[in-house]
Amino acid sequence: MDTERTQTVNPEAWAAAQVEVAAREVEKREKPKRKQAPVRTRGVFFAWRPGGEVVGPKHVCAERKCDKAKCALDGETRGEWWTVWFDADGGKHREKAGTKAAALDLYRRRKTEVRQGVKFPETMRRRDARLKDLVADYLEAVGASQAKTADVIARRLAVVVGILGNVEARTIKAEDLERLKIKLATGTRVEIRKPASVNRYLQDLKAVFCKAVENARLDRNPFLSVDLLPENNKRARELTPDEEFRLFQTLPAKPPALRPYFRFLLETGARAGEACDLTWRAILRADGVAELPETKAGEKQYLTLSKAALAILEALPKNGPHVFCWPDGRPFTVDYATHAFHRAVVRAGIPDLRQHDLRHGFAIRRLRGGANLVAVSGLLRHASTRMTERYLHVTRADLRAAVEAGQPHRTDTRTDTDVAALLQDVDSVGVTENDQAAVNR
Repeated sequence: MDTERTQTVNPEAWAAAQVEVAAREVEKREKPKRKQAPVRTRGVFFAWRPGGEVVGPKHVCAERKCDKAKCALDGETRGEWWTVWFDADGGKHREKAGTKAAALDLYRRRKTEVRQGVKFPETMRRRDARLKDLVADYLEAVGASQAKTADVIARRLAVVVGILGNVEARTIKAEDLERLKIKLATGTRVEIRKPASVNRYLQDLKAVFCKAVENARLDRNPFLSVDLLPENNKRARELTPDEEFRLFQTLPAKPPALRPYFRFLLETGARAGEACDLTWRAILRADGVAELPETKAGEKQYLTLSKAALAILEALPKNGPHVFCWPDGRPFTVDYATHAFHRAVVRAGIPDLRQHDLRHGFAIRRLRGGANLVAVSGLLRHASTRMTERYLHVTRADLRAAVEAGQPHRTDTRTDTDVAALLQDVDSVGVTENDQAAVNR
């Protein structure tokens, strides 16, 4: 026989449970669910904005007379409707309209005006591009044509954007660029930039504006009235024999190709980037040259190899396709070689010597050896001899010292009596007045 089980309910616990259920119901009513975004219609869209207009349902707590700008209950209903349309040139435009009905009406009106060929104001026809947008477009173009220098250009432009800010490009004026010069020249806590370095930053920014004007994203180039800083880059640092000995004694023996790398620069006058990119396939031993497919000039050139340079290549092991590389085949980079050279120069105690000075030393030694300026210019692959003339002041000083060395002191021992006797002898020969005037002179 089943016994009926009964359970006594505590009235106080039951009342507390009912109060909790009621509180949950009130909380659900006070905190409505987030409304879904309105269905997007062609040509218009809704943008949420907490401080925007109330374009959704009626304000849920309007009867409470709360501050709508601070009310959190209807934050999902605040915002504006926008219209998106394209002009005849394919330019994309966005305009704020408020309500959805106003946005649809504005969209239809703009489409009609585009079909009728209405000419819009300049500020409406072209979207005001910001500086970061123009930089991104330029870097995309540079990456396709100058892949090796794209990273360096990107770093320089990042510094420029950091100084100017991501402002609208059309608002940049010549005064802003002049202030940019000052800030770039002031530099950072690490170093103070020289005029040549500042000009590289300015030239990159100028190229950005030129590209924007070419693509019709900018009306004018603000650099038209801005001049670059005057540069004094006629540097001709010579590596003395003593400095050369100390340098190569200080350079590390590993990797094995590091010392031959700098020897090669000194024997050929090659640029650091050209030597790092040099491959074994590019060495034409029969012709005594090395083919350089990509150079600073933007065209293929040939590097003339001396007997000493060929001997350096002969002694190198072939660890990979590149001539100067690590034992695992990874090629040297310009940054690595520059840092290795700087560390060696500091340890050797050689003042004011850079990696590129090896190229200068190559030119000065050839000029001192008797090579003419045109030949040295061809070895350096300069566009003209004017680039090579910077090295002439060193060799001219050598010639001046040579011509002055060992010259006897000139002394004039003639007296007035000797001059009078000489003139008397001339008169006795019967010379003309012009001849006598020349003698007097």
